Parts: sequence; C-alpha cells; structure tokens
Amino acid sequence: MSFDTKKLSLWLGSVAALVLGVAPVTAQTLQEQILAARDKVTPALVNVQPITDVYSSGERRSATGVGSGFIFDNEGHVLTNYHVAGKAKRLIITMSNKQRVPGVLVGGDPLTDIAVLKLELPVGQVLPTPVALGDSDALDVGEYVMALGSPLALQRSLSFGVVSSKDRYLPDSFKLPSGEKTGSFNTWIQTDAAINPGNSGGPLVNLRGEVVGVNARGAFGASSIGFAIPVNIVREVAKQLIDNGHVPRSWLGLTFQPREELAQYFEADSVPGVVIRSVEPDSPAERVGIRAGDMLLSYRGERTSAQFTEELPGIYKRIADTPIGSDVDVAIARGRDVLELRVTTEERGQSSSDEMEYESWGFTARGITRELALEFNLPDSTGVFVAGVKPNGAAFRAQLFPGDRIVAIDEAPVASLDQLGASYREYDSGEREKVLLTVMRRHSRRWILIEANYAN
Repeated sequence: MSFDTKKLSLWLGSVAALVLGVAPVTAQTLQEQILAARDKVTPALVNVQPITDVYSSGERRSATGVGSGFIFDNEGHVLTNYHVAGKAKRLIITMSNKQRVPGVLVGGDPLTDIAVLKLELPVGQVLPTPVALGDSDALDVGEYVMALGSPLALQRSLSFGVVSSKDRYLPDSFKLPSGEKTGSFNTWIQTDAAINPGNSGGPLVNLRGEVVGVNARGAFGASSIGFAIPVNIVREVAKQLIDNGHVPRSWLGLTFQPREELAQYFEADSVPGVVIRSVEPDSPAERVGIRAGDMLLSYRGERTSAQFTEELPGIYKRIADTPIGSDVDVAIARGRDVLELRVTTEERGQSSSDEMEYESWGFTARGITRELALEFNLPDSTGVFVAGVKPNGAAFRAQLFPGDRIVAIDEAPVASLDQLGASYREYDSGEREKVLLTVMRRHSRRWILIEANYAN
C-alpha cells in the first residue's frame, strides 16, 4: 500500500487547527475562495471607454481612453473613477458578456475621484447581479484581496495580493490625471495586487466577493504598490451623486498640518489640537479672526487632534459633512489663550471648471474656481483664466499668454465662460472685426487687441 504524504499533511493541518481552535486553511480552500469571489463579481464588471475633449497648446482634440467599473445596484448604475469618466462627452461600456452599450454620466466628484454612470440597456434586458459592497473599515493589513478590471485595455483581468496598509495618506497636493486635486477627505487602501493603467475604477474585492475599494492608481516606478479608495467613502459619495448630481460640502477656508512636522516646537504627545496651516482670504474662518498658526482644539463640541498626516482627512471630512450654512462653535488655542468662536460654514463650491476653445482667437480658457485661484496665486477669481495659446494664432500674435486673466471684452466685464462665449460667437460669425480684451497679468492690467484678419 502506498503512503500518501499529501493526505497526511492535510490531516495533520486539520488536527493542529482543531487543537488551536481555528479553522484549517489550505491551498485548496484558498483557491476555492478566490474562484468563488471572482464568480460573484465578474458578471458585474465592465470596461469603460470614455471619449473626451483634451486641451493642449490652445487647441481642442478628441481622445479615447480606457478604464474599468462595476454595476452596483439594480438600476444599472456603474461606479468608476472621476479621472476615467468625469469629463467624458461620450461613454462606451463593454459588459462582461462582451456586449457594448452606451452609458451616461450621472455625476462626478474629483475630490474623491469617484464618478457614477448609468447603462442605457435595450428595453427588457436583464441586468447582471450587482456587486455586494463590503465594509472597508473592517479590512485588516495582510488580508487577501483581488483587483479586477482592464489593465492596459486587457479586459476581465484579475490580480491577487494583500492589503499592505488601510490608512495610507497621500499629500493634499496630489493631482488626478485630469488635473484636479484629490484625496482631501479619505485615506487610501494600499495593496500589492497589481494595479496598472486601465484598472482605474475597477473593484478591489475581498475573499467573500465583497467590493472593499475602488482601484484608483498605481505607484510610478513600483510593481507592487497600488491604491484604492475605501468603499465606505465611495458609498456615501455615490448616493450624493445619484441624488444631487454633485456632492455638497461645507467649507471654512482652513488647511491643516500635523503636529509631527513641528515636533521640535510642540510636545506632540501632550499638546491637543491640530495646527492651522493657512486661512484663505475672505473665508468664514478669516472673518471671525482665525489665523494661521492657531490650533483648532474642538469643532462642534468634539475634540480635534492630528499628530500624524493620516489623521487630517478625518478632520477635513468632519467639516465638509456639516450642513451648509451651520453656525459652528470652535475652540482655538493661540499661545496660552483659548478662544471660543462661532463660525458659519459656506458651500465649498466646485473644485473643477470647464475648459473651452476659442478657435478663431487661438486660445483656450477655463472658469476660475477657488482651487485654481490658489494654485496659480491669483488675487481673486474675477474673469476667466487663459489656459493655453495656439502657436502663431491670433492671440499669440497679439501677445496673450497662458496664465493671463481676461476680465473684460470691449470694456464689458467678463465673469464667466458663458459671457466670453457670447462675445466670441458675435466675433466668429463675422459681425465684428476686432475685439479688445482687458487682461490682468499678475497684478498689472493690459489691453490686447485681436483682429479678425489675423484669425485662423
């Protein structure tokens, strides 16, 4: 009779597990868990092909990309990344059965890099079973996870790994490929399951077949570091996008930094609060006298503290989740004094703006948001921002430069892209031969004349 070492090994493993009081885990049962989890999620997996307008050197062109997504409810809503589909003018979605259907953008949120789409299925077609959304707070470092999606446009791909960190912080200056800042309100799930271009928007799945994150990006130059947005944040954002088309957030005009960066000045373990790094001009916080260098001790009666960077998103989110227009009590430490102040929250407003091409004039322009004004150190948000100038175009010859702000046309104030567009249509239709732009360049005012006979 032959001696079966494999059976003996399995038997000994089971006996040891019973003695230790844990369930036996073998390569075979792990394989079965992977396949079962895969089969729960794969039917709802989709490939997302966005067609977008891309602006470069003062011109617009169409571009096609690739990303991933997944069906998460019985209404045919699909979750993906904002940087995949948030600016798409057309969406082609390929389902797991290789059927191609159009999709529409329900809403997008660059601050969390989440977008919600909706499938436009033929009447009577039955949806695949949506994925189950899990609990990202319950994740453990070392837990097995799978990343599914379309890396490098290779549809229905799966990679396997573990959770490397569940509260990784990325700097608040981190930007999406589409240019917006993101990640202020969440930490990230770090995993060594391979996440490559095209995986963006796909699900990160545990061995129970539950989605615990939305894959967002890999680390450039690394083969085993990728990041996913925790599904608990995603669930909140998706509901707001479906209900409102956007995510309303409160704002005070404060940015923070952790005490660990000032450890030589503060006794980090004993000093409470979070350091206020900056206060935006004419913000709710500035109007009540809060200053950079103050310490925020409490917000709405709850203690605030951030010794380490990964604690900052929770504070930003607490402020953002406050109902807009609320009167909020805060406690501020300034030197040895503690100040009790009341501040009224305002709506944060859009964090991204559209870009438009003015072909005959030879430039592109963007609306000025608060974030754009801060990024380019603009004194205010008046006018529209010149994003690009076409080489040898009419604006180029008139010496308009990227970074200029157009504040008036023929002395009529310009407050938005719509106003600029109305003047452009008059010019482009041949009704006007010349247009005089009033431009702010840094802190100086200039007048630039664009002539019709130079237009391309």
